[in-house]
Amino acid sequence: MRRYARLAWKYGFPLLVAAAVGWYFYDKLSQPALWAGGFQFRYEWLLPAAMIYLIAYAVWGRYFVTLLRNQGATVSTATGMRSYFISQTGKYVPGKVMVIVIRIAMLGNIGISRTAVGIVAAFESIVWAGSGALVGIVLLPEELWDGLRQELRQRSGDLPDFHRYWLILPMVLAPIGLVGLNRFVNRINRWRHGPDARQLPRVKLHMVVLGLAWDSLGWLIIGLSLLLTMHGLLPGAKPLDSNDALDLISIASIAYMMGFVAFFMPAGVGVRDVALQLLLAVQMRAHIGPGVPVEQIDGLAAMIAIVFRLLGTMSELIVAGIMFRFAPSAAKAALHREADAFKEAV
Repeated sequence: MRRYARLAWKYGFPLLVAAAVGWYFYDKLSQPALWAGGFQFRYEWLLPAAMIYLIAYAVWGRYFVTLLRNQGATVSTATGMRSYFISQTGKYVPGKVMVIVIRIAMLGNIGISRTAVGIVAAFESIVWAGSGALVGIVLLPEELWDGLRQELRQRSGDLPDFHRYWLILPMVLAPIGLVGLNRFVNRINRWRHGPDARQLPRVKLHMVVLGLAWDSLGWLIIGLSLLLTMHGLLPGAKPLDSNDALDLISIASIAYMMGFVAFFMPAGVGVRDVALQLLLAVQMRAHIGPGVPVEQIDGLAAMIAIVFRLLGTMSELIVAGIMFRFAPSAAKAALHREADAFKEAV
């Protein structure tokens, strides 16, 4: 019975969510006015959007390398970045644990233990999420927050009635709390087993604070990628000023955080995209003009969300495939062994 329940949670529930999201986007994209000239693909904007998307991941990957070196790892930037980009394919497995498994497998001979690599990978992921929440909520304008609540009310829903800045605390305090938990566990081990007890690798607080600041730069770049995607699909939209650009950075960051929290969905598929579509629809109404029907704006926002997802996914998989192709054979073999062991364990 437990086996069937586990399979239902691992595969059945994500499939149901994916089906519901698919129907949601089908409804948004089935508006005739959307396909009658409301958008067009302009690759001179979309290709740079994909390149800038990858630059954001390079920024985040550089912090991962810095964390490894802080633990005493002798790892080159190329080796660390290769493991980081290839591990992004692991988020397409429900639970996202494969991200950490891939990094452990590909960084087996860098002078630190597998446990240290796993702890660094976990800290990097949580710091990444915390910085995204920080950027997204700080830059979120009051008008967009109120517009989102009004949008949800029209759909028989609403957000909790509290100031949006409270949403930052859980995500930002999580990596800081892990630092404290790490130290607490080490103290318990020394208390139980003596001063020579084995200690877990420690990530220091200043490295977490540094990561929150450094990774914020990546979120600014992701927002720029979304901005270019929007221009690549909406040639008739009004020019965006600096405030609008900050809005898009906030929108992209919040949507990503929604997908990250939905750990049961591979790469946050569906959850992130619906959040992005809702936020974009609210923001676009201020720039397209009152003469455009709400249904068409919803459809345009859905198209941007889908294209942005496809651009990011294809860019990640292409770069990961190229890096894996030229990875050392020992790293490939270790990755296959680790993946097989993980499959047997779950």
